[in-house]
Amino acid sequence: MSESQLFESPKEIFNKFVQIGVVVADLDRATKHLAEIFGIGPFRIIDWPPEGRSDIERFYYTEPGDFTARMAFTELGPVELELIQPMTGRSIWADFLKEKGGGIHHIRFNVDELEPVQEHLAHHDILPAQHGSGIRPGTHWMNFGSEEMVGFVIEVMKFAPGTDGRTPQIVDGKVIS
Repeated sequence: MSESQLFESPKEIFNKFVQIGVVVADLDRATKHLAEIFGIGPFRIIDWPPEGRSDIERFYYTEPGDFTARMAFTELGPVELELIQPMTGRSIWADFLKEKGGGIHHIRFNVDELEPVQEHLAHHDILPAQHGSGIRPGTHWMNFGSEEMVGFVIEVMKFAPGTDGRTPQIVDGKVIS
């Protein structure tokens, strides 16, 4: 299947912008200052991967990954703000923190299918840098190494049908919409 058979225009794939991701060194400090100084919040804070989920997949480039992170999510109007504090293992988040000291890391688009996105970006020499299972069962995300071309990572997530694709709250190990 040629790229032209996949879709008419990249806008057909990259049309559901939902998130800005920021890598931080100290999640508690960042959420405290965002709440107190800017009135941003409340935040849903999770450990990733979620405890008790044995079905979570993680890949760092092409190798299975063992990375963990703490994450905080809040709504900024129609866009979700995600803060990521890398905790353990090799990840593009830890690489970014080490190289840049934190900052805007990615923008995320929700997609119906990952394969057309992956094929389109591979056609432009943009390959997956990290990917894994989402918090909701049935979801999967991919971070593409697009920094050299656009200055940040492009993330896409195949979201669960019947949801808006936003990150849910986790209470007692269970996903709460």
